[in-house]
Amino acid sequence: MVDFPDRISPLDAVAEPGVFGTDTNSPKVFLSENLCGSLIQVQAWPDTISVVEKALETLTKLAVPKAPETAHSENVSIIQTGPGRWLIDAEVEGLEDKLRSKISAKNGAVTGLTHARVVVEVKGPKAAWVLASGIAIDFSLKAFPVGTSQVSHHHEIGVTIHRTSEESFDLYVFTSFARGIWHWITTASSEVGYAVS
Repeated sequence: MVDFPDRISPLDAVAEPGVFGTDTNSPKVFLSENLCGSLIQVQAWPDTISVVEKALETLTKLAVPKAPETAHSENVSIIQTGPGRWLIDAEVEGLEDKLRSKISAKNGAVTGLTHARVVVEVKGPKAAWVLASGIAIDFSLKAFPVGTSQVSHHHEIGVTIHRTSEESFDLYVFTSFARGIWHWITTASSEVGYAVS
């Protein structure tokens, strides 16, 4: 497990634990922030994708997925967010440094995003309904199966969405927009009741 020294969430002042909205006896949406151990973006150049994929596979012990599929182990998730670009969510000490040593600047770029992104978990029987109210993608299981990801936006706020189960989603959001996304999700969830933990 990775430690979080001096880590302050931008949601600390607004993500008050409790039950809110119209139905506090039986909330349909459950919200929480997931602090990642490390969040790393890896970008290959157009002619070095296979080299970078091999480095990723060596260090994570996972087969690099093709979008919209994702890959997971107990401590690492790999999400493809664009051509030759991956988001690595890991609980592995020193993975960012190992990636930097394995992927040279001529083959790609490794960027630490741990303090630049917030991960909001939205789950519950009305989670997809809430997300569909502000993100223009199809949240049906057929169009958005479990274990896949989508890159989209809420208004002008970019968001990477990873469906972790039928009723659970992880939203990766720029830290500076975290409160805006939180306000929208809680407002939309108020109609059916939501719990924050």
